[in-house]
Amino acid sequence: MRVWDLHCDTLSALRHTQQAGGGDVAARFAKIATAEGMVDMAGLQAGDYLLQCFACFVNLGEGGSPLQTAMEQVDIFYRLLDAYPALTQVCTPQDVAALPGSGKIGAMLTVEEGGCCLDSLGVLRDLYRLGVRMMTLTWNHKNGLASPNNVPGDPDTVWPCAPNTADGVTEKGRQFLAEMERLHMLVDVSHLSDAGFWDVVNCTKRPFVASHSNARALCGHVRNLTDAMIKTIGTRGGLIGLNYCAAFLDANPDRTQLKSRVADMARHAAYIIQQGGEDVLALGSDFDGIEGDLELQSAADMPKLAQGLAEAGFTPRLIEKIFYKNALEFYKNNL
Repeated sequence: MRVWDLHCDTLSALRHTQQAGGGDVAARFAKIATAEGMVDMAGLQAGDYLLQCFACFVNLGEGGSPLQTAMEQVDIFYRLLDAYPALTQVCTPQDVAALPGSGKIGAMLTVEEGGCCLDSLGVLRDLYRLGVRMMTLTWNHKNGLASPNNVPGDPDTVWPCAPNTADGVTEKGRQFLAEMERLHMLVDVSHLSDAGFWDVVNCTKRPFVASHSNARALCGHVRNLTDAMIKTIGTRGGLIGLNYCAAFLDANPDRTQLKSRVADMARHAAYIIQQGGEDVLALGSDFDGIEGDLELQSAADMPKLAQGLAEAGFTPRLIEKIFYKNALEFYKNNL
């Protein structure tokens, strides 16, 4: 079963390896899943991947230059492309259309944290020129573009907490949304506040993405989507990537005992399809950005998810749509 994954943090993991003196990160990508990471070439091949979206993840709470952090991950992305001929960069609808028959694994560059642009539309355009085709306005810190729903270390945003319905997209953020739509750089609403989500709905015309978010009705974490959000994304022709993170799957009130299980992924998948339609759902693993008790521990484990969905009653046709066909059509039509 082919796989199209909307989100992983592998570039960030490789950057940290590089900073720790871990040697040639391109060489380590061949074996990172046997060390501290989840996505590597062997895993992509074993998991039958059609495309992996590689996010440049920036944590504004770590200090330093957010733009430098992003650009160092862009550099790693291109080093991977140079080192592995089996990878091919995907930037255009033509690239997407050609991918299934190419014999290669697609690699799409994305950004997780719009604050890395330093409020500069010129930087946004430069990231687009470098191949970035999707970006979240925020991660978990407020920036010049928008506000998130939860902030690391803030006791008021620890489970269970109320969503942020007051602070949304700023005026600068609205300028970014307009330019992203002009460029056909996809807006990613994962991590965005509830107020910000509806600002995006009201300020944009094109379909948008929640690259790694689940259903809030099944797990009340504010990183997940409400029924109204799911329905709106579906109505707009957008896409939702199913997240494998235990905190967004498991509703156990004891948050020290969370588990990420295929059975819960199947429950969230069925619910999202029920609310938003069968064209709305894709995969957004969050690999290399999640940890803990995980049934799916690497890209090589994707056959387990296909089997689990089949056992939960999903038809082969619907599993194919979730695994890659919905994403393939979406990106072909919206890049």
